[in-house]
Amino acid sequence: MSWLATLWAALKARFRRHFQNLAPRPVSVPPLPPAAPEVTLYRIAHAEEEPDNLAPMIVYAIGEGVHLWHVTMLCPCGCGARMQLNALPDAVPCWTLTARDGVPTLRPSVWRKVGCRSHFILRDGRIKWC
Repeated sequence: MSWLATLWAALKARFRRHFQNLAPRPVSVPPLPPAAPEVTLYRIAHAEEEPDNLAPMIVYAIGEGVHLWHVTMLCPCGCGARMQLNALPDAVPCWTLTARDGVPTLRPSVWRKVGCRSHFILRDGRIKWC
């Protein structure tokens, strides 16, 4: 049995450096990335007449009471174009504007055929590009 103890001692000596390299080392943790900026959501403003100057990130619901005639907003691409979307159900095309806590959803998607030719979906106050 002494030959086994001798063999074990020789193996330990041979691999001592290897075992020392396996010892836990302090881990450097990279810093956390900066917090994502808070997303600004589109909001709804109700009006009986279309305002002269439109604010960005605002969807204007134009009509009287619960009767909505059209929806007006600035193009979200940044071109500054004023967009008017029909909300009368008897006319074609027609968009439906719904809101939850003042945050708009517009159905179906909006696709500008002139100008910047933007195509987007407004869901839960966020623009999703098509």
